[in-house]
Amino acid sequence: MENRGTILITGGSGYIGSHTAVDLLQKGFDVISVDNLSRSKPFVSDRIKTITEKNFIHYRIDCRDHAKLRSIIATHPEITGIIHFAAFKSVSESVKIPLIYYDNNINSTINLLRIAEEFSIKNFVFSSSCSVYGNTTELPVKEETPVSTPESPYGWTKLISEQVIESHAKNSPANFISLRYFNPAGAHESGLIGEIPFGDPENLVPAITQTAIGKREKIIVHGCDYPTKDGTCIRDYI
Repeated sequence: MENRGTILITGGSGYIGSHTAVDLLQKGFDVISVDNLSRSKPFVSDRIKTITEKNFIHYRIDCRDHAKLRSIIATHPEITGIIHFAAFKSVSESVKIPLIYYDNNINSTINLLRIAEEFSIKNFVFSSSCSVYGNTTELPVKEETPVSTPESPYGWTKLISEQVIESHAKNSPANFISLRYFNPAGAHESGLIGEIPFGDPENLVPAITQTAIGKREKIIVHGCDYPTKDGTCIRDYI
């Protein structure tokens, strides 16, 4: 298969990052992954190789470490794009330790933007969040829905990062996009990679599966009379 370019993925051993790495490798891209493994498992990179039967480069570094990150990108001038997934993502934890969330999530983004500009990397994808919409009353939420006041420090880190990117993009020839997705769910069909929560899971699917296999005694349903649709992903029914 003809090579389609080289993509740097931050948080490449995480839930979404690992699935993105698999998809890119299978579609003919070369992948360079960076992850400090503070919220992910070291065996994930080997499982990506098993699934794709392709090799890729993985570096264990913190995206806030300017010198190390710059050295990696300088070593790989073939990089044509960056997909920035690396971030802390627990809403409840962000309330308890907000300064750590602001430091990690925002400074890693600024660091990447600076290095991408230095090495003229033309494509930058930022993993944002639906949390930037706050408690909006405008439904359904669309791309054009105005951002509002986030309800957690985590949400603020995503909104501030988006604002930094937007300001930077006005004076940059590069292409930028922010992905404001809601809660992703599911796992790779091989069962080798999926969402691996640290401690008690905050997302529904891991909580359900852990209850099903006996790791949790029960699952608690908060509220039973909300006038909302079920919202289960269609792919999970299929």
